Amino acid sequence: MSPICLPVSRIANAVQQVYHAIKEKDPINLPWAAVNEDNLWRELVACILGSRVRYEITQAAVARMDKANLFSAIHRSTQYAKYEQDIFNVLSVGKKTFKSGYGRGCYPFAKLRANQISQAAKKLYSDNGSIHGLLYDMQGPQMARRHLAAEVPGLGPKQASLFLRNIGYAEDIAVLDVHVLTYMNWIGLTPVPIKSVPTIRRYETLERILIEYSSINGFQAENFDIAVWVVVRTAKKECQTWR
Repeated sequence: MSPICLPVSRIANAVQQVYHAIKEKDPINLPWAAVNEDNLWRELVACILGSRVRYEITQAAVARMDKANLFSAIHRSTQYAKYEQDIFNVLSVGKKTFKSGYGRGCYPFAKLRANQISQAAKKLYSDNGSIHGLLYDMQGPQMARRHLAAEVPGLGPKQASLFLRNIGYAEDIAVLDVHVLTYMNWIGLTPVPIKSVPTIRRYETLERILIEYSSINGFQAENFDIAVWVVVRTAKKECQTWR
């Protein structure tokens, strides 16, 4: 079992409280089909940038790309080599200002992500393609997730799930990040700790386990895993301060 310094019952109670707080404040978003293409691309890029990177650093990187207008069609749809270089330049800003580690706003995988984002743009937008068009052709969230994870550079099952959830394309799917996987181990849903899920088949198996558990306990999947993420992330920070 993953190390835990707080009683599981206390963590489970905190998850329940956070879940209800999220549910009460859950905003009404536009249907995904009404979201413009620039914003769909922005969200997809944010999910690529968020892989194995802290939330705060990801958000800072997205903000810098936004400021440089790198989510617009004029940048993403032509001259992919230049687009990659422009992204790298923006993500690399600030690296030399930190003596150790990666502080707020300093992105750690600038070269890799710039390449993945430019290749994703080429995959999606060459031949007049679009995210809207791709999703319209899919027969449901599972098919869309499988396609994105297999075809779009930088997107695995978790990040593809996060993208589809965030744009409102799918609700009854789970985002199985390391904190959610840790919680599943803590409450006995997995016999051993799992840090990542590399295959879509394994991901879907674990997802079914979590969704069944949340349903039995009266939780909706789309808010439950967010509540778990918030609580476990906070609990891990508390444990670190006690050591």
